[in-house]
Amino acid sequence: MASQADPPSASTATQRDFHHPYTPYKIQLDFMNALYDTIEEGKIGIFESPTGTGKSLSLICGAMTWLRDHQSLSLQEESSAGDDTEPAWVREYHANLLREKRLKKYRDLQARIDKVRALELKDKQAVRARGRMFGSDVPEGVPKRAKTGSQNERAEDRYLVDDYHSDDEDVPAKSSGGGASDSNLSKEVQALLKRLGGNTGDNEDEEDEEFDDNDVKIFYASRTHSQLSQFVQQLRLPNFPPSELWSSAGSLRHVPLSSRKQLCIHPRISRLRDLNAINDRCTELQQNSGDNRCSFMMNEHELADRVKSRDFRDKVIAEVRDIEDMADIGRSMSVCPYYASRGAVQVSEIVTLPYPLLLQSSYRKALSISLKNQIVIIDEAHNLLDAITSLFSMSISLTDIKKSKSGVQVYLNKFSKKLNGGNKVYITQIIKLLEVLEQFLSEFKGVNGTEVVQNDVLQSGSVDTINVFKIEKYMEKSKLSRKVESYIVHLAEQAEMAAMPDGKENKRAGHKKFRQPPAAVPLLSKIMSFLMALTNPTTEGRVFFELANGEKHLKYLLLDPSFHFKSIVEEARCVILAGGTMEPVSDYLRYLFPYVPRDRFKLVSCDHVIPKQNLGAWTIATGPTGAEMVFTFERQRLEATAIELGRTISNLTCVIPDGMVLFFPSYKYMAEVCAIWKRTVGGHPSQWEQISKRKTIFEEPREASEVDHVLSEYASVIEQDPADTGKRTRGAILLAVVGGKMSEGINFSDKLARGIVMVGLPFPNARSADMVAKRRYVEEHTIAEVKARGMESLRERYPEESLIPDSELTQLNQLCRKEAETASREYYENVCMRAVNQSIGRGIRHANDYAVIIFVDARFASERITRKLPKWINERMPSDAKSVGLSVGNVMRYVSEFFRDKKEVKSSV
Repeated sequence: MASQADPPSASTATQRDFHHPYTPYKIQLDFMNALYDTIEEGKIGIFESPTGTGKSLSLICGAMTWLRDHQSLSLQEESSAGDDTEPAWVREYHANLLREKRLKKYRDLQARIDKVRALELKDKQAVRARGRMFGSDVPEGVPKRAKTGSQNERAEDRYLVDDYHSDDEDVPAKSSGGGASDSNLSKEVQALLKRLGGNTGDNEDEEDEEFDDNDVKIFYASRTHSQLSQFVQQLRLPNFPPSELWSSAGSLRHVPLSSRKQLCIHPRISRLRDLNAINDRCTELQQNSGDNRCSFMMNEHELADRVKSRDFRDKVIAEVRDIEDMADIGRSMSVCPYYASRGAVQVSEIVTLPYPLLLQSSYRKALSISLKNQIVIIDEAHNLLDAITSLFSMSISLTDIKKSKSGVQVYLNKFSKKLNGGNKVYITQIIKLLEVLEQFLSEFKGVNGTEVVQNDVLQSGSVDTINVFKIEKYMEKSKLSRKVESYIVHLAEQAEMAAMPDGKENKRAGHKKFRQPPAAVPLLSKIMSFLMALTNPTTEGRVFFELANGEKHLKYLLLDPSFHFKSIVEEARCVILAGGTMEPVSDYLRYLFPYVPRDRFKLVSCDHVIPKQNLGAWTIATGPTGAEMVFTFERQRLEATAIELGRTISNLTCVIPDGMVLFFPSYKYMAEVCAIWKRTVGGHPSQWEQISKRKTIFEEPREASEVDHVLSEYASVIEQDPADTGKRTRGAILLAVVGGKMSEGINFSDKLARGIVMVGLPFPNARSADMVAKRRYVEEHTIAEVKARGMESLRERYPEESLIPDSELTQLNQLCRKEAETASREYYENVCMRAVNQSIGRGIRHANDYAVIIFVDARFASERITRKLPKWINERMPSDAKSVGLSVGNVMRYVSEFFRDKKEVKSSV
């Protein structure tokens, strides 16, 4: 990394007990101390800790130790707070009153949780004897209030949107819970009770208000559900001492959050495949009343449901739960875990959630998550820039627009007489917008990747008077997208049914076959998201024309990820980006935090737990015949390049034992190389056969469902003793792809990867519309920065701007262009090197592991590339491998010596 955090003093390190479940390594202590200091100072931390060094436990122990310390300090601060104008005894009395009130809330909560834990312990002991786990005797998905009531709805009126009034009208909303909205108490009595801290019975959130939203929590986000599950397993390991606020020792208070897709327990809705469909159907059920309402949704106006929600909350935080546990508890209690989990957030210490729930403000708002003064930890953060770009980029096709327009027109024609004036106005405006979009894209002439001026898209057709922000608000409240989509599906089902042969049994079978809820994202919602993106400034994103398979598309590409991340940085107490491979770190500073002063960052790059002699890393610059090994796009097309690579790999299999993982830059190139290796020339064995004599070859499958089987077979072959099988093979070789299914999240420890070979530099397609747009943005951004600094310097030297010589301005413009080209190249290389670093980090999983990393491309020997490798790898590369690279013969000698030393060490132990 560019810099490192100053190591904590020895006295500081010895004073802190991080309650690590094992004896931590020095690098783990340094990591935890640096994390503690970063949180204490309210900085932004970028932490790189190689996979296999206990990063997750270090994050947990470092952050939780600070949090428990802070809980005690915050109580002391409350005791000393008060109004200076009041007498000292009044301030002291008031502070002690608040302090005791807060402590009582947590003591009561703790007492309830202790009861839950005791009951669960009894349950576990009982069910072990019966061989069943907790909650398994509750029929899955069977609600206690069994009626759905959908049979009693009128066939088509369920697709009708509710009456919509003007945005400025204050129309009382219908009560979704069916409970009384007004208290029977007079306003005077309610005010008196409120002053005395009593319960008026009129506040649906009173139970939630027992606890302060401002209590500091840790929000931990990772990219995938499996990564979050692994983190939750680590949460169960440490035991933290009690704090003054929480006097119970043992596990921490944790709640996992996820989308409805993971947490919905409704028997019908949970079967839907698409998240947007689940969200919309859930919202529809909430708006129903009586038996038509979701039976798992708690009505906070009813005391029994409030108590049930609280019991769910207590049960969730009584132990460290996973997402699956949340769903099981919800089923056993007939409580919706998606909504009920929100109450647990307020009393939790750690909240785990996937990227979208943290990064999108709409999700945070829906989950009532406030990040003000909170600790935000984003793990696997090497994905962060791409994740933000992906979340906020979108594409629509001409076919999407036509289908959506047709659907809305059919809907309006059907329900025109039943819609009120507000609905008709907005639906008519939506149709107009769709017509203008269709006309623009139909008539657009341009090549693939042509940039489209955002204002031009809606300039024609006199739609400048339409307020798209009001349209968005209308669609959000009315759920028009799902209503239209559902109605169109209903019409299609009716048409299919009408086409079936007459007969009761045929009709029943047809009804069962065709009655499927819409699973795709509603086209109208998709198009509305695109229209809203058009309102973003051009400095944030751009619109491009794409032609794919003869279909016209408009694509909005987010270019500035800092805009959507800024609210998190400004609200949170501190933000931690953590990952096994964070290099090159310059992209995060430049494109994610361009507005943050550099003195607010703490950059930490940890060494690996392995001894330096347990990793060897070399660059092969020339192959067995002396040919230069360079895998540029042009060279990849040459058959001679693939043949020389085959000779190189065949030689390496002679000196690398057990398993080898060979990473190619793309699936396409891997397939081309394999085809060349399998060819026989003049009756001689093919290169594929030659390699197979030494190691069994496996290829990464394109289908995710086949990955586990391939990995299992690969591991099985490696574990076999050649003497037992009668074969001469020594291990196996796995052909994988950078950015593929095996380049992330797969652990190749010990024998599974004694050698990792990186073939070429996996640069993205430089001519793709996305990459062209991003590099152009980087150049424009750089020119603006350099020019602003240059002009500021010139203004200091010349009293008036008109007096600046043309030669000075020419030099400045030349400097701007030079810096822009450099920044563009750096960005392009950084995208490539992030992928490289993630792939080569698959090996070396623990302190006693050892392996070699071979870079097969002369360009890896350049200083510009090697400095972007992880520090723990870069430092282990010999100087000659960093300058000119080596021949395959020299590398084979070094590799042979490396494994001979390991064999001697093992035999002497």
